[in-house]
This record gives sequence, C-alpha cells and structure tokens, in this order.
Amino acid sequence: MLTDHGAVEAARRLVLDPKPTYGLWRLQELDRLDASVEMWVLLPWYEPLFDQSIREQAERKLRLLDVDVDRELRQLVARLTPTA
Repeated sequence: MLTDHGAVEAARRLVLDPKPTYGLWRLQELDRLDASVEMWVLLPWYEPLFDQSIREQAERKLRLLDVDVDRELRQLVARLTPTA
C-alpha cells in the first residue's frame, strides 16, 4: 500500500476503514498503540496532512477499543518530543 499510494494516502485509507483492523487489535494487545497509524494521524505535527474527518475517524476507531485517546496521545507526544 505504501508503494502504491504513499504514506499519507495509505494512512488515510487505513483510518477510513470503519472497523478496527486486526493490526490495530494486535497493537492494543501488545500495549503498542503508539505504533498505530490511528495514533500517528492524531499527532499535532501531522495535523496539516489529515483533514478533520480523518482525524475524527482515527479517534473513533481507538475509542471503539476503549482507548483513553487523550492520555495515550499525551504519552506519545511526550515520548517523541525532544527534551533540552
């Protein structure tokens, strides 16, 4: 999918699938939602790449899995933000 469509379009397609994928379920089982495309779409520095409907769908899919999206996103941002 990456080769055929590029990263942004591949992410968009994965997020727009209305059901959580097996990969998303598996990442949750492994406590690695930080590696999911749904979480990365929600990162503030990628906001210009995805419109609001894509970001809302990513959040909706995570909430279907009972994910505390705000907490998970804060933790991911903290891990990815360099410290001085």
